[in-house]
Amino acid sequence: MKKTLFFLFAAAIMANPLFLVRADATDALALEDPVRLNDMVITLLMPPIEDAVNRFYEPYLTIEPTVVPYYGSKIVSIQGGEQIHAGISNSHYTVTVEVFLYVGPHLSVGKDRITLDVQVAGVTVKNYEHLESYPLTPSYQSLMKKPLPAY
Repeated sequence: MKKTLFFLFAAAIMANPLFLVRADATDALALEDPVRLNDMVITLLMPPIEDAVNRFYEPYLTIEPTVVPYYGSKIVSIQGGEQIHAGISNSHYTVTVEVFLYVGPHLSVGKDRITLDVQVAGVTVKNYEHLESYPLTPSYQSLMKKPLPAY
């Protein structure tokens, strides 16, 4: 179900009439803009990222932490897409991202690394690694079920 929603979301984005503007009007979205490309790729991968984050933090927090592309999230590596022949790739990628999770008014709770398997058939989480834990302020301690792993 989540894979279907992800692909419907991606299709809706691609069907948006803003993608049909003249080429000279899209110069601001040049391929050489690594910040926008980073945010766009992470945005497209958000459904499986959020699902993995929520599963990891469920034993520790009473609420789901927030993860967004623009709050320190970054692509660590992209592997795959090897050329099969004449400019055609295999469309199979392994994407590793680092994300910062927060609750409330941007109170950081952790930094995690997630490795995703990206294929035409869907996106799956290959590996989830919790890198850092951050203590919450006293007024937000009630959100803790138990302490996060220390690293």
